[in-house]
Amino acid sequence: MDLKLTNKVAVVTGASKGIGLAIVRKFIEEGASVVAVSRTLTEELADLVEKKSVKHLPIDVSMERNTAELSKKLGEVFGRIDILINSIGAVDKRRGEGFLATPNEEWEQLYDLNLFSVVRFTQAALPHILKNDERAIVNISSVNARMPEMLLPIYGTTKAALNNLTKMLAGEFGPRNIRVNSISPGPVVTPLWQDPENGMAKTIGSFAAMDSEKVFEELPKMAGITLGKFAEAEDIANLAVFLASERASMITGADYVIDGNMIKTI
Repeated sequence: MDLKLTNKVAVVTGASKGIGLAIVRKFIEEGASVVAVSRTLTEELADLVEKKSVKHLPIDVSMERNTAELSKKLGEVFGRIDILINSIGAVDKRRGEGFLATPNEEWEQLYDLNLFSVVRFTQAALPHILKNDERAIVNISSVNARMPEMLLPIYGTTKAALNNLTKMLAGEFGPRNIRVNSISPGPVVTPLWQDPENGMAKTIGSFAAMDSEKVFEELPKMAGITLGKFAEAEDIANLAVFLASERASMITGADYVIDGNMIKTI
């Protein structure tokens, strides 16, 4: 299916690895140009910058405060913006220590990264997006917006707020022909899970007395994932790019869960 993204420009945050990097690759496959925003330039992203229509903006989204200056930076790269993908995100530093052991400053830091950076980037990109036809914003959320996770008391609440923000933006900007949707993945094979020092697989393994490799084998069954496996980053990217395209022209204000039927409620 031709998604008709040739000559479109997409801004993707959290673009250096995981889901963000997969989304960058998918946009390139579909003929779009990409402004890849990340704090660091990984080898994989650098390869795309060298060979494809990708430009890297080295921005720490948690530190960027001047929305007007950010808007200028984003708009100058290709001279237009059609699509914004807010893919930035992180989880709690203190996993499994409980609500009372989590200091207020860590709540503020994670809300600033997972929610307020989305607010700032959306405010910065919208003036450019409004100039074009067939515009879209896609926010990468999480199943933990619907399923509170005791190991991560902050993370899930930031994503629940992000889903609410998505609905609000869809309502306000729908009459101006901008579609806004979110995607809520379950466990995905990304560095967030795979990192040998600080990945979620290691965290869960420490509580369940199993190594990280065993966690990847057993967690789908433990979590009730009907398909019996983790999602791949490409699964999320395929949907994100589809939702950003005019093929999804009647879809807005929706949250798409990609979890292999882990969530059983309607």
